Order: sequence, then C-alpha cells, then structure tokens
Amino acid sequence: MVLKTNTCRFSGLRIYPGKGMIFIRTDGQHYMFLNKKCKSYYHNRLRPAKLAWTVTYRKQHKKDQ
Repeated sequence: MVLKTNTCRFSGLRIYPGKGMIFIRTDGQHYMFLNKKCKSYYHNRLRPAKLAWTVTYRKQHKKDQ
C-alpha cells in the first residue's frame, strides 16, 4: 500500500494523510504545514535554515549524507 505524503512548506519534513494543516493566502497559494510549531515559525518569519531540526539546515550544514 502506498501512502500519498506531502512536504511541509517550512520544515521540509513529510506529512502523512490525516496530519498537518493547510494555510491559504489571500492570493490563493496553498501552504501545507506539519504542525502548529511550523506554522507559527513561518508567520513569525523565521528562516528554516537557522533551525537545526529542519531539512534546509541539515542540507546546508552537510548533516545528511
């Protein structure tokens, strides 16, 4: 059985069916977030590259190889 997963717009982590939340901007763009923590960090304009648990940080600092 194959599960359709989405990726979190902020953290880059996988979102499984039934989890996460969608934020729709006034211009109609969809943003899928894993949890409230990711959504609040996005709205506070924090950069995911500066948070050690995000995928972008791990790629920049060569943690996943």
